[in-house]
Amino acid sequence: MSFLTLLSISWQHLLLLLIFIPFYFVPTFIAWSRKKSNIGAIFALNLFLGWSLIGWAGALIWALSNKENDRQTITGNTASNIDQLTQLKALHDQGVITDEEFETQKKRLLR
Repeated sequence: MSFLTLLSISWQHLLLLLIFIPFYFVPTFIAWSRKKSNIGAIFALNLFLGWSLIGWAGALIWALSNKENDRQTITGNTASNIDQLTQLKALHDQGVITDEEFETQKKRLLR
C-alpha cells in the first residue's frame, strides 16, 4: 500500500467527520452562548479530554453550571461598600473627617 492510499478519505468518512465535530464541541458552544467567563478553560478541556466520555461530560457540566457564585460575590462586595459608605457618612457628620477626605474616600469606594 502506498502512503497516498493510507491518507485518502472517502466522502462518507468526510461526511461522518463533519457531523461528529460539531457534536464533539457542544460543551464549548453552550459555554459561548451562555457567555461564561471561563470559556477558554472549557474549550481546552473539551479539546484535549473530550475524546474520553468523562472529559466531555465534565466540560458539558461546567458549561451548564450556573453563575450563582459570581452573583454572590458581587452582591457581597456591594453590601460591604454600602456599609462602608454609611460609616464614612457618619464620621463626616460627626466632624471626624473633612469634606475633602469624605469625597476622596467616597470616590474610592464607588469605583
